[in-house]
Amino acid sequence: MKKILYGSSLALALSLICGGCKKDDEFLKETPSDFLTTGNAYINFAQFKTGLNDLYRLVRLNYNNRDSGDDFFHFGSGTDNIFPPFDNNNFTDWNLVNPVLGELRDVYARHYTMIYNANTILAQTENPAVTLTPAQKLIVQAEARFFRAYAYRYLSYLFGGVPILDKPVTTPNLAYTRPSRAQVYDFCVKDFQFAAENLPQTTSEAGRLVKAAAYHHLAEMLIALGDESKSPDNYTKAIDAASKVIDKQVGDYSLMTQRFGWRKDIPGKNVFWDMFQMRSTASYSNYNYQNGNKEAIWVMQVDKFLTGGLGVNLTTRTDQERAFWPSFWALEKFGYSQPARDWTGRGISLVRPTNYFTYYLWNNSGPNDMRNSEVNIQRTFYAPPPIINGKEVPGYDTTYTTQVTLFDGTPFTVKLKPGDPIKKEWLTTRQDTMERVFPRVMKMGSDWHYAGDPSNGFAQESYAIRLAETYLVRAEAYMKAGDNVKAAADINAVRGRAGATPADPGEINIDYILDERIRELFGEELHTLTLTRLGLLYERTKKYGYVVSQQTVQPRNNLFPIPQSVIDANSQAEFAQNPGY
Repeated sequence: MKKILYGSSLALALSLICGGCKKDDEFLKETPSDFLTTGNAYINFAQFKTGLNDLYRLVRLNYNNRDSGDDFFHFGSGTDNIFPPFDNNNFTDWNLVNPVLGELRDVYARHYTMIYNANTILAQTENPAVTLTPAQKLIVQAEARFFRAYAYRYLSYLFGGVPILDKPVTTPNLAYTRPSRAQVYDFCVKDFQFAAENLPQTTSEAGRLVKAAAYHHLAEMLIALGDESKSPDNYTKAIDAASKVIDKQVGDYSLMTQRFGWRKDIPGKNVFWDMFQMRSTASYSNYNYQNGNKEAIWVMQVDKFLTGGLGVNLTTRTDQERAFWPSFWALEKFGYSQPARDWTGRGISLVRPTNYFTYYLWNNSGPNDMRNSEVNIQRTFYAPPPIINGKEVPGYDTTYTTQVTLFDGTPFTVKLKPGDPIKKEWLTTRQDTMERVFPRVMKMGSDWHYAGDPSNGFAQESYAIRLAETYLVRAEAYMKAGDNVKAAADINAVRGRAGATPADPGEINIDYILDERIRELFGEELHTLTLTRLGLLYERTKKYGYVVSQQTVQPRNNLFPIPQSVIDANSQAEFAQNPGY
């Protein structure tokens, strides 16, 4: 891809410099047969697939990038579900979210790179020199248009209206302007519709796009368009698009209700736990539809056994566990000893759940909601077995003794044996409660690691879309179309699998649906985008966020600031900043 871009840039530079050159400069002309250009790089189906694969790589960066908590901002940092446990952190203090923030510049550039590359691929499919069959051409165009719509979906949800480009940019332009958000949504709807009609229904390639993925995003985008344009017929269209997936019109999808996968025989676990077990070998992953997970619609592929299989910035592990898990493995005063152990993982608390998630979100779930069971959310931590001669010795008769100062200032001597619970009243420092001990959401990590190495042996895939979310998308569409009975039925399909108390139609509103999305999709969905799509980031954060986030969030944060570098680059036209920034 670098050769393609460099070749195009060189050609453009020469055309600008030598535009008036005639016969005297004929010797400068060359036939580009020995280096790659857009015109000769995408000629056959295999080459087009290579170009499309780079679009998959760019999307994967939304799920695993650098070892930085700020890279997880779109999972909900600073809102109602998670926050970085450091008060002067971006996305904890909303005053720090501004137009020069590097993370916003990065995601803006990343998604416009996707758009540029998708447009280049689309334009080249119309080149008479390419050797694509009609069927191959449609598949290439469907994937490219899906990714273009995906990029515009991300950008418009987060930033509002952004420039719409439907063909490759070949000349500099310093005068882009902003269309309305509804116009961008309408553009996305058309691309997702084309993708839904022309993608294959099934694929043997894990992670490859299929019709169901496009229909899922089409349904959500139609809801967004209905909200923005005040056109309720879009909710009916959204119901139809989601129903194609749920009702098995475009593939055999169903919620997983029975234990499955390579760890299904481990006692005491449940099917929700099974869905998040990282791959055992290069060929088997619990996440993938191809291995029997009928709930998986689109999965970000991670393969520790392939060169480059973990992404461009990570070479030994993925980062969900490090980001989302507490560092209880470092509680030396309660018997832990560094380094981390296999079953503890090596979380470093880049983000942590809010009190809303920890204490209140589950109040109407009932006692049998498996998503809130100790199997899936560890709330109690225990003194560990000692390590003797480099190995854990379970049942060894030892006593850990440590001195703590209680909240009222009273010194207290703690004595506990391996397996004894660590009591909340012993956690008396900010580090204890913000970094070391908070609920460990088990789907974000693993109790085993390759080669027993929790530092570098964790490599977990990510659900971009699974069927449970499709049910919740259709529930939102039903609710907005005025049918709370069917909305409750869809929500109860998800709650029923989990063993939660059924929802009553009279309870259903957008807050109920957002709560259910957190219960089901914590750490999976890009939750910040859901809140900005709905214009509810401010309201939900003000109600349910971490105290610093509650105090600093403002209505302007329902949209994020356009990166200042983008505004500066458009020097020949007004490129308006979002209000309040």
